Amino acid sequence: MLTSVDVGRVVLYQPTPEQHTGAKRRAERLNLEVGIAACTEEMLPLLGAPGQSVLVLCEYTPEARAVARCARGPKGWGQLPVFALLPDELIDGRVLKQANDQRIELLPASLPECRRWQRVREALESSRVGKRWAVHNKRAHFRLPLKAKATLLADAETVDISEGGVAFESNQRYAVGDAGRIDIRPLLGDMEEVERGFAFEVVSVKPLRRGPFRYLIGARFTDLAEAAQQRLKDALELIEPTETAD
Repeated sequence: MLTSVDVGRVVLYQPTPEQHTGAKRRAERLNLEVGIAACTEEMLPLLGAPGQSVLVLCEYTPEARAVARCARGPKGWGQLPVFALLPDELIDGRVLKQANDQRIELLPASLPECRRWQRVREALESSRVGKRWAVHNKRAHFRLPLKAKATLLADAETVDISEGGVAFESNQRYAVGDAGRIDIRPLLGDMEEVERGFAFEVVSVKPLRRGPFRYLIGARFTDLAEAAQQRLKDALELIEPTETAD
């Protein structure tokens, strides 16, 4: 049964038991209420209850997208914020465009849980003051803005990082397709030496005109050990982003 809260309501469409349990735990910390719906008939009354609501699709399927269109059908619900949970490997250019066209914000699995709930809460707060929730999905993997010392063949500094890869500034010259290893000890802490060296493949190179480094390198991680991947995921969950100037 739903109870009155200060911020609003999160309606989960067809969640797994684990998703429902995790959502209830997070919602209590953020003073949100959670409702679950297995079908459209259960969803619409929850969205229509007093107060602000957001809809979270617990999978991104044609049926779920049809549910989102239905949810926005009633008068006054056109600006309803809608989110969708899905694995990173399912997010490609077609999915990003499709989600942007339908104004569904994608929450990739690599996005730490605390940041998923931060986005949901921000959407509710925007709705409360009458602002439209702007959706612009850009990439498959969540990237945490983060400046940290990193060691290559020369010093480097990360710009952002995700479970899928890293962007860093360096004076080391690279070409697209080059392979390398990056050691991010300040981020990952006490790990075995083999786990700290993350193998990567360069996917982009951009010359820099300012600052101490000459190049901005975009790279994807390759052959990441399971232990290192889990350690990186845990780190992204806990670390606050580095503030950057606009």
